[in-house]
Amino acid sequence: MKVQMDKKAEILLQVRYSSGSGDHKENFFFELNLWRECDILPDWFLTEILGKEEGEKFEFSIKGSEFFGFDQENILKVDKSSFKPPKFERVIEPRIGRFYPLGFFPGVRGAFPQNIKPVRVAGITEDHLELDLNSPSSYFDFDCEIEILKVREKKVELGGTCRDLFEEAFDGIGMQVRYKGVPTDFEFENKEAFSRLDESDDTIFYKEPRLTSHIDSKCHENLVKAYSEILPKRGKVLDFMSGYQSHFDGDYEVVGLGLNAEEMKLNPRLNDFVIQDINKNPFLPFEDREFDAIVCDFSIGYVVNPITIFKELERILKNGGVLAFSFSNRLFPQKAVRIWREISEYEKLGYVLELFLRNGWSKIFTITYRGYPRPWEDRYSLTQKFSDPLYIAYGIKG
Repeated sequence: MKVQMDKKAEILLQVRYSSGSGDHKENFFFELNLWRECDILPDWFLTEILGKEEGEKFEFSIKGSEFFGFDQENILKVDKSSFKPPKFERVIEPRIGRFYPLGFFPGVRGAFPQNIKPVRVAGITEDHLELDLNSPSSYFDFDCEIEILKVREKKVELGGTCRDLFEEAFDGIGMQVRYKGVPTDFEFENKEAFSRLDESDDTIFYKEPRLTSHIDSKCHENLVKAYSEILPKRGKVLDFMSGYQSHFDGDYEVVGLGLNAEEMKLNPRLNDFVIQDINKNPFLPFEDREFDAIVCDFSIGYVVNPITIFKELERILKNGGVLAFSFSNRLFPQKAVRIWREISEYEKLGYVLELFLRNGWSKIFTITYRGYPRPWEDRYSLTQKFSDPLYIAYGIKG
């Protein structure tokens, strides 16, 4: 069946680009209703996609500065006193490279209290802030590919909303990248940034086993797929901050390190496991260069000493080995560190990238999977339309 104006098409948009912070790949699933959304899409895109059949692909490039409208006048110098966030229990200070809602800057054009458009703090002096109101995507050139996954007949139109493919797909892209090579201030040296709502012993919180997946099955499938492409084909793997479920296949010797013995005993991927509270003792009980790969899935936001932990993971990883961190938009807020709770999903990617960059790694990559439909059998499928988004940052040592 061909893509036509009276059909619906499920498509996968893949976007690739490079930055000073690494190489990046975005995967965005989208259900396209051409009759409804044709006025939103660019003419060249309609010309390309109409008539394509299931399984066909086409490529195109996007120059970010033109497509997203970079304007030098959107880089503003304002008085430092113009930063006026709502009153919280603590004082918020602007940080270099970080994003804040435009509504935090009354007096700047377009600012009103409810405006949550992200604005980047590009520079800080004693008296002034430099703000960049441009889209983060406007700084990059993108190589894109569309794959037609499925075309189906459309039922009679009964209203609904128009969705903008490019607005949704590029939302957040570029926020993870350092601004003009300057390190982003994620407050790694500020102990308060790594405080938690629940400062009780982690062994108490994790005492009872949670024999469930912390993501939906589609998100798990996407992570397994990603790891099949980026992890070595065999060797010894550390599943760091492990639990009931691992997220990779393959012929590996797998060691888990976590807090709950019962969860790890029931994890079929683990050949062995170690119990350790890494927030109390960040020094890991392994030899130098012991592992071919290390994965830390859905857990980096709970680490109170990420600098020390990263150095330890680097120490026990072989040269040429892969160190990978993944996360979604789920968390236990009472145990997540403050900085992780406060930053957006793409800024979280930047947080992890900053750990690699400040330790001198040069082979760094990010992958995302977003927009996929939530599996119908998932218990939240009636209230949540989309699968859990997946964000991966990984590096190759050496």
